[in-house]
Amino acid sequence: MQSGSKSKREGWRSELPREGVGAAVIEKLKEEKRKDAIWQGKCSGTVYIGGSEYEGHFSLINEACSMFAHTNPLHLDVFQSVARFEAEVVAMTAALLGSKGKSSGGEICGNMTSGGTESILMAVKSSRDYMKDKKGIKRPEMIIPESAHSAYDKAAQYFNIKLRRVPVNKEFQADVKAIRQQINKNTVLIVGSAPGFPHGIIDPIEELGELAFSYDICLHVDLCLGGFVLPFARMLGYPIPPFDFSVKGVTSISVDVHKYGLAPKGTSVVLYRNHDIRKHQFVAVTEWSGGLYVSPTIAGSRPGGLIAGAWAALMSLGLEGYLENTKTIMEVSQRIQKGIKEIPELFIIGRPDMTIVAIGSNDLDIFEVNDIMTSKGWHLNALQRPNR
Repeated sequence: MQSGSKSKREGWRSELPREGVGAAVIEKLKEEKRKDAIWQGKCSGTVYIGGSEYEGHFSLINEACSMFAHTNPLHLDVFQSVARFEAEVVAMTAALLGSKGKSSGGEICGNMTSGGTESILMAVKSSRDYMKDKKGIKRPEMIIPESAHSAYDKAAQYFNIKLRRVPVNKEFQADVKAIRQQINKNTVLIVGSAPGFPHGIIDPIEELGELAFSYDICLHVDLCLGGFVLPFARMLGYPIPPFDFSVKGVTSISVDVHKYGLAPKGTSVVLYRNHDIRKHQFVAVTEWSGGLYVSPTIAGSRPGGLIAGAWAALMSLGLEGYLENTKTIMEVSQRIQKGIKEIPELFIIGRPDMTIVAIGSNDLDIFEVNDIMTSKGWHLNALQRPNR
């Protein structure tokens, strides 16, 4: 948030140019792009693909997106390629999160969405309607820890669900006991994160799964940040607690491919334990004069180029590529934590499980520290109440 008497929108165009500028528009785009912050290597939680946009993995993704920029998976009969790409991205992502294990039930399914927020919205909507169908709940409620993403607040507003928010425990994890105390006959969903965005700490997913299973309610796990790190970190030997469909009671998961999956912005996956839950995600209109309309997500038309870009990312990197990336970023996270511990005025909030490291101070104004970092070209996320 910024204050000032002069609007940054001064001079912005409000009408079409009388004559189009043609190919010269590219130069105008480049001119505006030069005003953006230099994000390479110094921008937290914004861009996950390293290096130049004109070489390596970044260039490959851009080419894939461009190749399919005209496509729209709403028209599956026309763009069969994109339909296959989406199905394979969903299947490959699900395989990382326990779909091949016996405990998953063998029915893991899902769709691609525009990002973590839409994946969470879809999971909440599907859980609400599933529980209405299963238990007749007409005044739905969901329970979230205060560290859960703000997308749940948005979902509660969109889908008319009462939201109950509970504090985290001393380890900054979801407080299972506090959540249990809030469960009632209208509860349709409880939530856990792996890890949570504010502190990078994994909630006790196994305990939440037992709780959800015992009360016969849904449990959504937000793996938007961790979905393309935690499976590989576990393979590398890091002590990662259970977090996926191997946990009994987990009914849905959201995973952002556009974060550590290194796919283009606007790509995420929402997964469900079975088709019975996922069917409540779909909207089917059979009486429209324009024909049969069936849509799996909030968007009708969707950009097929982004789906192709996500498929290209997964296929180009493969298992070994993600393992190598995870090894590198986990080691960097450990070095950052070590360096912070060597600065007496700073401390790490909780015990980070992954690549997010929240920093606080009892001696300094941590927001001022962040402002100074910004002046030096670093763009870090500022938390609410960082010392608590």
